[in-house]
Amino acid sequence: MIRATFFENKSGELQGFIVEGHAGYAPAGEDIVCAGVSALVQTAVAGLKHFLTDAPLLENRTKGKSNVFVKLILPDHLNEEDKRTAQVLLTTLELGMQGIAGGYGEYLVVRRCKNV
Repeated sequence: MIRATFFENKSGELQGFIVEGHAGYAPAGEDIVCAGVSALVQTAVAGLKHFLTDAPLLENRTKGKSNVFVKLILPDHLNEEDKRTAQVLLTTLELGMQGIAGGYGEYLVVRRCKNV
């Protein structure tokens, strides 16, 4: 199962995410759930790196043969334009993940939590 956790601050603004696991819908290389999630995550990361003045903190690694782990945290001091841009990209990622989870909920769980 893939677990996608989005972190929000006290104001409800998204501050980052962790996506980890493997869907297990099909063998590695044929898993459409993993492929969809991977495409969404890679696109969001690329967008944040491209459009923000300060790059997000990113940890990206493979655990085992097919388990992935991606953690992204926004920098603490973003200007207002970068904050708006980051919210659009992170919210779009979250909506895309929720869409996949709506059809494949046993393979992907999406949640939001307060950033500690």
